[in-house]
Amino acid sequence: MSVILDLLEQSGYNPMQAFMLALFLPFLIPFFYFLYRVPRSTSRPRLRGIPAYEALKKLLSRAAETGQAVHISVGTASIADGRAADTMAGLYTLEFLADRAANSDIPPLVTVTDPTVFPAALDQLRHAYERQGYPEEYRFEQARFIAPPVNGSAVPYAAGVMDVLNHEPVAANVMVGAFGAEFLLMAEPGAQREAYQIGGASDPAVLPFVSLTMTEPLFGEEIFAAGAYLLNRVGHYTSLIAQDIFRLALVLLILVVVLLRALGLL
Repeated sequence: MSVILDLLEQSGYNPMQAFMLALFLPFLIPFFYFLYRVPRSTSRPRLRGIPAYEALKKLLSRAAETGQAVHISVGTASIADGRAADTMAGLYTLEFLADRAANSDIPPLVTVTDPTVFPAALDQLRHAYERQGYPEEYRFEQARFIAPPVNGSAVPYAAGVMDVLNHEPVAANVMVGAFGAEFLLMAEPGAQREAYQIGGASDPAVLPFVSLTMTEPLFGEEIFAAGAYLLNRVGHYTSLIAQDIFRLALVLLILVVVLLRALGLL
């Protein structure tokens, strides 16, 4: 590990980047192993139940009863910063809902704050209608660029989302991605109307807002399992398996180090 860190630091990475990359490289071993094994297995790994994902699978049926749209926010980060994984979780959720919406008469309403995410959201919607065989049903205005961050704050975007939720017929509110304190502002209109809300974030400071306002909350790392639970892709399954193995290995390593220190051997 120290040799890898030294090589990475010499190549221009800062110490934190070098450390994170050095941790990532061993993760690739179980990932590619299971990526090879899972497609050849007779059954997929069994995932523990997450109520929010089960609710997402039934969400469009609930919306069809009212004939109203479903609002979807994929967070306030970009696809090129340190919170890109959160944004991708939101885009995977959007992909799943867009596919379902293309088979119904319930168009999704997507709001975006980051310029790099806007074309990605449009692309997810367009491809969903093409996959389902209804390309003529795609509408550019289904995704709205509300407002870019101002001095790093997403409050203008949150204010725009509040206006949408307060004045447009929306059956449900879905928010999955990277959020800060603006999460509470965006969830408040739905909570006041007792609308059905599904959402989550990975930031620990935001989780109390998620718990208070969401009908079906997603906590922390649960948002990163969206691809496996919703899209049923092999790569997402193998990623979850590799994460569990890597997490177990780190816990065992910590226990061994603590034990050796307690015995005075380290």
